[in-house]
Amino acid sequence: MASLASESANGHRRRSRRVHERSRVAVFDVFRHSFEDGDKNTRVQEGTEPATKDYSRSNARRVGVSEDELRAHVKAHLETLMNTVRLDAVSDLTDHPNVARSVLNYGFRDLSDLSRRELLAQDISQSIKQSLRDHEPRLVDNSIEVKIQATGGDAAQRVGLQVMAELIADPADIPVDYEADIDTGSGKVVLQPQAR
Repeated sequence: MASLASESANGHRRRSRRVHERSRVAVFDVFRHSFEDGDKNTRVQEGTEPATKDYSRSNARRVGVSEDELRAHVKAHLETLMNTVRLDAVSDLTDHPNVARSVLNYGFRDLSDLSRRELLAQDISQSIKQSLRDHEPRLVDNSIEVKIQATGGDAAQRVGLQVMAELIADPADIPVDYEADIDTGSGKVVLQPQAR
């Protein structure tokens, strides 16, 4: 009976966490949309209603967005994350564990100094998985899977990256599957358009 009550409490906590913390649009995306719309000089005069697009952007932050918009937001964030080199790639953070776990250590490990064979090693996929856990809280932690595989034969020297996970959403989590190519020369990661 006690375990049933604790399961119910955990289920309620999970639902309320989803609705109140993570199923909404990131503030960063609100600013990104404003920049893309070029509305930095738009002013709302006192006593007038805000423009419809301003209201809808503000409302999206509170209410949420469509599944496609949420996927696009997360894809943009993942592309930024994957192409940012972590601080611990250039500076030893063993004496600073809080910094190692913070946003100061945002990004992936440096992939540019790794050979194709090293990129295919299990510890690289684990490192990528940990970066996703640390810096993309909208992905369900235990649903994240990372696969790295050689693509295009030996002559192409291309490495493919596949990230499968579930996005925290309300009323149900959304499965996502992102595929990317890793340029073995520069270490840059290019996300491919997601097939629906």
